[in-house]
Amino acid sequence: MAVGTVTVTWPNDMRGENRMKVVKFACIGGTGAETGTIPDTDFNTVGEVTGWYLYSVKTYKVGTPPDAAHVFILDANDLDLLGSVDGGTTAYNGLNLIDASLTKMNIPSFYDTRAGVNVNFYPMVTGTLTLKVSGQATASASWAIECTFIR
Repeated sequence: MAVGTVTVTWPNDMRGENRMKVVKFACIGGTGAETGTIPDTDFNTVGEVTGWYLYSVKTYKVGTPPDAAHVFILDANDLDLLGSVDGGTTAYNGLNLIDASLTKMNIPSFYDTRAGVNVNFYPMVTGTLTLKVSGQATASASWAIECTFIR
């Protein structure tokens, strides 16, 4: 009975004269009382992406299919770079980004309070980012999340 695990890797996957970087999260849902959950995971410490721009977030199943679940990429001030209007509770571009059978991808977004709409953008990373997943409840489900950064 435990919270699931997240392994972060920085594949040597730079393309275009070092203008693209990928961080990959291998996720396995928890068991027992923590069925399906994974811990919030800070990143941007091993493969440094400060000064890079988040370009896309892609998800896909690896083994046991996960439930449809939401993905949030939170900056140091809890701004969800996928467009949540409430700091990582209600998903926008991360809504059902994890799927039991489909590979899915989306781009960053933010909620413009003046216009009352979400706007796509490519945020520059200035500090620690945190991966947060909600709504995944299948014990031992396994999936991957890849964040691509560009310069």
